[in-house]
Amino acid sequence: MTDSVRQRPDWQTWPNLISAFRLVLIPVFVGLVVAHHPGWALVTLVVIGVSDWADGFIARRFDQGSKLGKAVDPVADRLAIIAIVLSLVLVGLLPLFVVIVVVAVDLVLAVMSSVLFRGNPDLDVTWTGKIRSALLFVGLPVLLFSSVSAVHEHAPWVRVVALVFVYLGTAGHVIAGLQYAIGMVRKRRAVAPAA
Repeated sequence: MTDSVRQRPDWQTWPNLISAFRLVLIPVFVGLVVAHHPGWALVTLVVIGVSDWADGFIARRFDQGSKLGKAVDPVADRLAIIAIVLSLVLVGLLPLFVVIVVVAVDLVLAVMSSVLFRGNPDLDVTWTGKIRSALLFVGLPVLLFSSVSAVHEHAPWVRVVALVFVYLGTAGHVIAGLQYAIGMVRKRRAVAPAA
């Protein structure tokens, strides 16, 4: 009886619900940034960052990992990062090359995933990817915080610190992308039928 009670659809977990909530918050954040409401945008971004940590913690702590979660969580992370950096570029807080690098890496990975696996390769997130996300999810809110008028006028160094985090996170995004690409190639070779 306990087995029948514990069985649930693969998508029906708290971590997947949190990931879906994070996806909903992304356009809300973009709208707030473009409308020049940095305070509320910062609050939204903090919630996005906390949700990114929370879904992984809950999945591990309460054994609620799922195939859907493995597929959705990195997609939600990438969409959040792309939307955040793009909106910050639009309002002049971030150089355009950061968006170009992030989007280029993700496009290459998407093409490789489609060609090699016709979908999700089901790879675990690397430590580099986690560190990359942490750097960006710290640097980007601080960069947004630096645009608040009082901070911009009295503490211009905050923007410099934020950009250091963002640039390190961007470099980490490239390294994590390379690791993910290598992982896809290795997995494809391992599952390819013998010639």
